[in-house]
Amino acid sequence: MRSPFTQLVCLATVAIGTLSSFKALNFFGSDPRADEDHSQMIAEELPHARPPRGVPLTITEGTWLRAPGEEWIIQQNELARKQGLEPRFTEDPSAADGEGAWIDSTGFIQKRYDEEEDFWAYWQWVGPAQLTRGRRDFVQFCSSCHGLDGDGYGRSGQWLRPSPRDFRQTNFKFTKVLANLPTDDALKRLIKRGLDGTPMLPWDLSDEQITDIVQYIKSLSPEGMGWRDPFTGIGSIVEAGENPWAGRENFAIKHGEKVYHGVAQCMLCHPGYVNPRDLPGLLDQPEDTVYRENLYLPVLKDSEYEVLGEKVKILPPDFTFHTIRSGQTPQDLYETIASGIKGTAMPAWKGSLSEEDLWALAYYVQDLVEEYKDKPAERRGLMERLREGL
Repeated sequence: MRSPFTQLVCLATVAIGTLSSFKALNFFGSDPRADEDHSQMIAEELPHARPPRGVPLTITEGTWLRAPGEEWIIQQNELARKQGLEPRFTEDPSAADGEGAWIDSTGFIQKRYDEEEDFWAYWQWVGPAQLTRGRRDFVQFCSSCHGLDGDGYGRSGQWLRPSPRDFRQTNFKFTKVLANLPTDDALKRLIKRGLDGTPMLPWDLSDEQITDIVQYIKSLSPEGMGWRDPFTGIGSIVEAGENPWAGRENFAIKHGEKVYHGVAQCMLCHPGYVNPRDLPGLLDQPEDTVYRENLYLPVLKDSEYEVLGEKVKILPPDFTFHTIRSGQTPQDLYETIASGIKGTAMPAWKGSLSEEDLWALAYYVQDLVEEYKDKPAERRGLMERLREGL
């Protein structure tokens, strides 16, 4: 008599054989030869990708997308000269019907006239071949979270909070630019560096692949919006001024504490890290000053971001607990604070705070991370001190 284990193995063998027969007889409605032809076609066309059936990968038409303006063009020429290269752009006062324009030696960037808006602006031509390359790599590497059409609702992204970016909304949180939209270099840096504490990891792709993906992402802008809006501003990563606290970091942290809880009022959204009983003395305020409830907790905030038409709320980070998304060095933090986070309650502080205050805030936030993040005992002690007497 066969043992139960032997019987189980026999039954499994029969089941596998039956399923194989059904497949060979096309009981499941799928022609094996069609599957083989499909796989062979994809392998020949794009060896590294296996897109779902029916998902188009080829783009047949190129498009004009907004390019940065004269300030960026002049910066590119200056950078080329420093590198001993011939500048890419030449100024022609008679171009653009006498408006004057910079002429791109590659021909990809042109100053064009928008008849409907009666407005001249610089535009970049992106051809169908580059868009197709970008589309294919986007489907391969990005669509799992960002969706096959860049709507932020990929199969993995449906379960992520905060939700992956919907590229049709033309808002980018961590590109660290003051303008409405980032330059290509700012977007490429973000893709290469990733976002800490999220599934958006640093991508080890070639510069050519990332450039193609960036052009495809830009092309997802709806008509009249984002990179298809003649009036939109495109800017480079905010420039950090000279660090006034170099060699005096401890003084920067103390000054940053006052800026954080005082003039910048960061504690209206982020947690406060000073007991409310001690804040009047720190900020030279009356002893009976009233602060918000639960001062040691962050406050959930509205944002401009949506998922399937529903607005997304965002919780500002507690720097002693949450992971900072876009870098933890003083310069990284300076750039984030100075430029703000687009589409959220976090404003751009460049121009509103002095360079001294911006750098001091960066040092203070970095100190909070280093002193308490992933250190349960130290953070527990801080929380007890913050709640003391409340």
